[in-house]
Amino acid sequence: MEPLMDRVLREWRGKRVAITIGSEHSFTGILEDFDGEVLLLRNVVDVVGNRGKAMIVALEDVSWIMLLE
Repeated sequence: MEPLMDRVLREWRGKRVAITIGSEHSFTGILEDFDGEVLLLRNVVDVVGNRGKAMIVALEDVSWIMLLE
């Protein structure tokens, strides 16, 4: 049986998501790819409006992920 996290993230690939890292830093971006260790987001925006082209974040550092679209 496929882990729930993998199944959900596969469905969300290519869609805009919001994530919180360590309960303090929030970001939105398009979920580009993932594996068992990291998430890759494109077109990233943080809570104060700073923008980036891409961000890699360790999955263990993510508090929650929300689908925005």
